[in-house]
Amino acid sequence: MFHSNGSASTLTSDPLSLTSNGLATATPLTIDPLTTSNLALRTLKSAASDVYAAVSAAPDESAARFDVRYLQETIGHHMMAIDMAELALDRAVNDDLRTLAQNIVDTQTEQRETMQTWLKDWYGFDFEPEMNPGEERMIKELSVMRGAEFEINFMQQMTMHHMAGINDAVPCTAEAGHTELKGLCNDIASAQTREAEQMQQWLRDRYQTGVDMIGVSPDADTEGGIANGSFERGNFTGWSAVGHADIQTLDYGVFPTDGAFQALISTESETVRGIDLEPMLGLKTGTLSTIHSGDISEGSALQLTFDAQAGDTLTFDWNFLTNELESTLVGSNNDFAFATLQSIGSNQQPLVKELADIHETPNTSRTMITNESGYQTFSQRIDTSGTYTLNIGAVNIGDVLFDSNLLVDNFKLTSAT
Repeated sequence: MFHSNGSASTLTSDPLSLTSNGLATATPLTIDPLTTSNLALRTLKSAASDVYAAVSAAPDESAARFDVRYLQETIGHHMMAIDMAELALDRAVNDDLRTLAQNIVDTQTEQRETMQTWLKDWYGFDFEPEMNPGEERMIKELSVMRGAEFEINFMQQMTMHHMAGINDAVPCTAEAGHTELKGLCNDIASAQTREAEQMQQWLRDRYQTGVDMIGVSPDADTEGGIANGSFERGNFTGWSAVGHADIQTLDYGVFPTDGAFQALISTESETVRGIDLEPMLGLKTGTLSTIHSGDISEGSALQLTFDAQAGDTLTFDWNFLTNELESTLVGSNNDFAFATLQSIGSNQQPLVKELADIHETPNTSRTMITNESGYQTFSQRIDTSGTYTLNIGAVNIGDVLFDSNLLVDNFKLTSAT
């Protein structure tokens, strides 16, 4: 889903620009499968003309950009919810869950059609979403389930799907350029909150399980000593990004390990040159070569500064994904993910660890990336009290055609006492 303040990178192709008379115009996006992020994979299908004059432009360029991106992403998000809910109509065991699923189909179909009309009327182009491979696999896996197994998985996935929608709809009520859209966003947030809470109740009562609802709250803060450690604010508050990083939900094709959100560090586009990466992270040149050989062509990273006491343990979950195994030069282009930890103001050498390289990705990924390691947990004991800088990143070795990404989530600092 699109997050107005949740991405540390921006799309390189912008569907909106302002004409000399102040009206917004929309230009079809050019989709490059080698460089486009998952956000842009819902293909924009416009009519014949290259540029469209807006019929009812938003009051300013910023609001217009918000409208277009929110409408595109929510149309696609609704499509996924409708497809999931239609499966529940003949697979759910309980009548009340089938009724809820029918309400989702009816309500979100109407809302999707309304948003498509607004996108055409306000900004002059048509939009039909398409599922990415991760979403297709998710639907396929749900489609073979029945009974209790289906109900549990459906309600868990739909709850998390709703949580992502709520976190997008709440800022829309203030930032949208049209009053009608603000009203719709309020309706979406209200309805999906009720439905998510109802599914949570059924999961607890019927199956003694549930889903962490922390993602619904925009005030989600410090957990285990790390502010916004699971990205449940839907943004990078408390973090710094170097290169390309954005917030993802289960729509990416991988479940977050805590709450509704996870961070994606990508080498697909808007990266940092290899020679610039270490200095921008505060590392000495050559630091990363101590754990992995090969020339770094580009990379991206997240950086976090935090206070810790001696005996604390830092943990986080990570999942390394790569397309590099498709390369004919796989032997020399061994992309990798890394973590570094350094005490600020100390003469101690930083801890530098390789998380994984391309040969440690045995699992077929449900995302647009072909292979992944699956989520694993990093753990490091803090020996000396102080302020620390943590860097987590992914780099391309050699070529820039076959990308590698890193998902991270659930950062915690656990006290020894």
